[in-house]
Amino acid sequence: MSDLDDVLDQINHRARHSTGALDDVRARVLAAAAEEEPRRAGRFTVLTGARTGASRRVRWAVPVAAAAAAVLVAGIALNRQAPPTTTDSALTVATSSAPAVQLLSAQEVLNNAADAIKAVDPVLAPGQYRFIREHAWYQRGTPGYTWLKEVAYEKWIPRDQSQDWLERRSWLPGLKWLGGSVPQSEAQEPQATDTDTGERRGKCGNFFPNAQDAKACGDPKDWDNPAFYDALPRDPQAIVDYLRGATAHRGATPAVMFHWGVEMLRTGLMPADLRAGWYRALALLDGVKVHDSAVTLDGRTGVAIGIEDEKERRDLIVDPATGEFIGERTVAGPNPHYSWIEPGTVTGYSAITTKVVDGIGQG
Repeated sequence: MSDLDDVLDQINHRARHSTGALDDVRARVLAAAAEEEPRRAGRFTVLTGARTGASRRVRWAVPVAAAAAAVLVAGIALNRQAPPTTTDSALTVATSSAPAVQLLSAQEVLNNAADAIKAVDPVLAPGQYRFIREHAWYQRGTPGYTWLKEVAYEKWIPRDQSQDWLERRSWLPGLKWLGGSVPQSEAQEPQATDTDTGERRGKCGNFFPNAQDAKACGDPKDWDNPAFYDALPRDPQAIVDYLRGATAHRGATPAVMFHWGVEMLRTGLMPADLRAGWYRALALLDGVKVHDSAVTLDGRTGVAIGIEDEKERRDLIVDPATGEFIGERTVAGPNPHYSWIEPGTVTGYSAITTKVVDGIGQG
């Protein structure tokens, strides 16, 4: 597979805010619950591309019972599943197939998510740090076969961003064979490289000062710089125009624009006021759909929304109660990148957690 930089390149406010009439929603939910046979929760294998080095690497690569109908009238019913672990089950992103979730369109879900954002961005006190953790499964192997490797990236950003940041990269125990053109016995297991593990410090997040694309303090194009987000528009249509321009060199298709929008959410640094407009902007893109009513990432459950193309579908996972972005996944399309990957396989997964801590290195 080519470098993923080269490849660029789905909450709840309440259904009372939906545009449909409540009685009509209730009738449709009850009808769906009565007619649908229980479905087994889907199991999906997980794969994603790696981020290494100094630069940010952009990745491309439930039964519904009648008793749940009243809940769905008030919002989206979520069937909570066990969270992933570091065993083989960690490669299963818990999901539910719920026809009734389609009663709310992706536009309604995203707009309700924007309405649900009530949090005020934290103001760091002296000595405090913004902590961002990404738990993911990344792809390792060659063009002939694919392994999945569990990793974690943790970052501590100080109040004064010109001071030292800390990044910790961990090579976690999870490993799974996804498939290949050779038997597993002939495929070499992935080994950690120098950039896969360890702790690094650097002012303004410049963890790799000798890299060709080393970070510079105050760079207005740096996604880790708050000034970058301050300069972005808040109006949804203006955000769509921005995404179109940012992805023009890759065709600016709705799928590419949606992918780019998810990548920016994945930083964990987008302020709440911008995130609300961001959701509304993504809701305007052609082809955006609700794909799962309950996807559990590291114990948190949300709705998956995405746009599918021939190769893959990128989903954003949004918390139903707060509008918080909790993670993302990529699902193989009808014609996946690799012949040994089945259509519908989850080919990417990362869970994003953010909070304020009282010291560098604290979690």
